[in-house]
Amino acid sequence: MKPFKRALKVLLLTVAAYLIQVCVMRYFTVRSVVGSVIFAVLAVIVVSCGKKYAFCASCIIGMMMECMMANSNVPSLYVIAYPAITMLCAQTFADMTDRQLEQRRLNYERRQVRISEGRGKKHWWYSLMLRYRDADLPPMVRIPLCAGEMDMFLNLVLIVYMYLIGEDLTLIHLTRLAGSVVYTMALAWALMFPLRAFLGMYPKRRRAQGGDEE
Repeated sequence: MKPFKRALKVLLLTVAAYLIQVCVMRYFTVRSVVGSVIFAVLAVIVVSCGKKYAFCASCIIGMMMECMMANSNVPSLYVIAYPAITMLCAQTFADMTDRQLEQRRLNYERRQVRISEGRGKKHWWYSLMLRYRDADLPPMVRIPLCAGEMDMFLNLVLIVYMYLIGEDLTLIHLTRLAGSVVYTMALAWALMFPLRAFLGMYPKRRRAQGGDEE
């Protein structure tokens, strides 16, 4: 796909995600929990288009959210938070070059050898962490994980802010955080198939003049 055409599609998805989030998602709350269509779309852009497109989309989202939340007590919160969180998660979930993939595979194999020789930690959770960090996960796994992580980071920022201004934190806040993360991951899983098709990640098979498929 040509870069200009892809950039235009990313811009269209960004604006649509913002409008759906602020105008539609209020009618789809589940026990006072609202998922983030914005992070679901940003996760698709991160994994499918790369860091440059994701950074531009997150900056646009941040500016639009800041305009909507103009009376916020923390100026420029969303302008900074959305690009920062998006790029932080893009470091883990964005597609890598062949050289980066090979280096990660080598690192993963070396760590596994050290663990088998008794020179590294043998905890099951440590091996699982290395596998998810160094192995190349398929996009269908990375997109929901990326959306959930971004939503979790933003909610943690808001919870810390509430604590600093003197509001008491209860179990309800943590329950809503967990519910929001799960809701956002479900949205990302449901939206990633049509959005990736819209971005041209599933190219159609061309037919030759004789009728045979190439």
